[in-house]
Amino acid sequence: MKKFIPILVFALFALPLIAGAQGVDPVVAICNILQVVKIILLAVGLGIAVIGLIIGGIRYMTSAGDSQKADSGRKAIIGFLIGLIVVLAAGFILALVQGLLVRAGISMFSNPCGP
Repeated sequence: MKKFIPILVFALFALPLIAGAQGVDPVVAICNILQVVKIILLAVGLGIAVIGLIIGGIRYMTSAGDSQKADSGRKAIIGFLIGLIVVLAAGFILALVQGLLVRAGISMFSNPCGP
C-alpha cells in the first residue's frame, strides 16, 4: 500500500502533462484536479464533522448527570471541532495553491481555474 500512494500521486500530476500534448494547458488541468480534491474534501469532511457534532451533543445532553458520559460527549464535541478546523485549513491551503497556480485570488468555494 505504501508503494501505491506515490505512484498514484505521480499519476495524478503526470496526467495533465500527458494531456498537454493534446492541447490542454497542464496548469489548468492540475488546477482542476485540485478543485475536485477540494470539493470532495470539504463535502466529506464537513459532513462527518456535522454528524459527529450532533452525536457528541446528544451524548452530552443525555448524560443525565453522569460525569463520565458528559465528559465523553464533551471530548467528542471538542475532537470534531478540531477536525472541522483541520478540514477547513486543508481546503484553504488547496485554494491558496490553486490561486498561485493560475495567478488568481483565493477562492474557497468557486473554481478559479475555469474561464
